[in-house]
Amino acid sequence: MKTSKDLAALILRVGFGFFIAFGHGLGKLQMLLSGNIQFPALFGISPTINLVLATLAEFVAGIMVLIGLRTRLASIPLMITMLTAALVVHSGDPLFSAGGASKEFALVYFIAFAATFFLGSGKYSVDAIAGKR
Repeated sequence: MKTSKDLAALILRVGFGFFIAFGHGLGKLQMLLSGNIQFPALFGISPTINLVLATLAEFVAGIMVLIGLRTRLASIPLMITMLTAALVVHSGDPLFSAGGASKEFALVYFIAFAATFFLGSGKYSVDAIAGKR
């Protein structure tokens, strides 16, 4: 049974870590590096600082989750970022949409990273190899 849990943790980590890091975080990193900042100002914080925070969460923490490095800790900024996306950035959008903006994907990511938070890295991870699981 423990092997099934570790395999589930691996699939969840690799799948969602890959898609958040390379499907969302990499684009934000490229935007940040290009200096062409097109990002919302949230909570009285400048668009540039919000972009840096989102990039750290989605790209850096996303890769940490992907490889299983400090998975529980790395899941926290991802959960915060996804809740912010769902409840603030997409506050006026519907829960579901057939092609437009919605809260759905941010909430799906939130659920996945909440699961990685509770599951941890599992035995197929950098943490397990380093003996920090």
